[in-house]
Amino acid sequence: MTDENQDGEENMVDKGDSLAAEDKTISAEREPMVRKEDLRVKRVKTKIYIPDIECDSCAKLIRKKVANIEGVIRHDIHADSVDMTYDENMIKAEDLVMAIEDLGFRAAVRPFERLSFRERWKSFQENPQKYAMITQTIGQGAMVFMLLIALQALAYFGFLNTIPGFFDHYAWWLLYIDISVASIGATILYISSYKGTVTCMTGMMIGMTVGMQAGMMIGAVVGATNGFFTGAMVGMTVAVIAGTITGAVCGIMGALQGMMTGVMAGTMGAMITVMMFTDRVLIFMPYYITLNVLVLFGLIYLFYEEVVEGKKDVTKRSLDFNTFASACVIITAVLTAIMIYGPKSQLFA
Repeated sequence: MTDENQDGEENMVDKGDSLAAEDKTISAEREPMVRKEDLRVKRVKTKIYIPDIECDSCAKLIRKKVANIEGVIRHDIHADSVDMTYDENMIKAEDLVMAIEDLGFRAAVRPFERLSFRERWKSFQENPQKYAMITQTIGQGAMVFMLLIALQALAYFGFLNTIPGFFDHYAWWLLYIDISVASIGATILYISSYKGTVTCMTGMMIGMTVGMQAGMMIGAVVGATNGFFTGAMVGMTVAVIAGTITGAVCGIMGALQGMMTGVMAGTMGAMITVMMFTDRVLIFMPYYITLNVLVLFGLIYLFYEEVVEGKKDVTKRSLDFNTFASACVIITAVLTAIMIYGPKSQLFA
């Protein structure tokens, strides 16, 4: 082998060593870059409290939402919260809260505290403006109640007093029909005065409660003056309409719940007074009506706490007293006419 060939081979070896050294240098430079990319993922774990998770459908809805949010690494849904692991460089906790709120759920990084009745009363005394819609609704319900009594008094002195024994037979039941229509109407008025997202469970509770109390109250009153058939028919009709309208705030599930409850409550209400007609029914009715009114007031409280308070997407509508009063007058007039002139069972003829 000549000296030139040896020199060439040595140069090739040197170049090979140089290229290998360059490759190592490049690899050494690239490795830290990969590690820097990893370091850019700032993993943060936080708990978001969601008190409105009420069923598997709610959990599935939230799971589908957060799974499609860029930057979320892991999520674990629990009974009233979700544990979120996410890249804080891509998304913040506030963004996750807003995404869940967009679904209609209350969400926060701190636990929601439900006020006790004593705390709520203190809050009402300190900040009555916060509860202005509730007090306004109660006031308008009371005004409608007085209006109904005044109109019926005018009707009595105008022509109803010509009916033999009218006052003794109908006076108490007309009072109870006025209370029923005014309280049920005020509840529906308050619920319809807000527009926002209502969870299925809350909507079903609303439809069920309104349908139940409407049927139990109206059915019982008409049943006491006309008997089971007319009382059940009227009670069911009013309760199904009221339950369906109010339950529809969350869609078809709430509407169906209100409708089914109305069917059951209308017959039950009429059955109660028919069965108790000869057993101190006049002593029973004040207590019965009072409890039903308290249930309706409790529903207003529930609606405020579950749907209104702390919700950013809720919009307030103005209360139209004239429409509310007119509807109550028309409904009461129809019910009064049915009570007086409608078909009666032999026991009540």
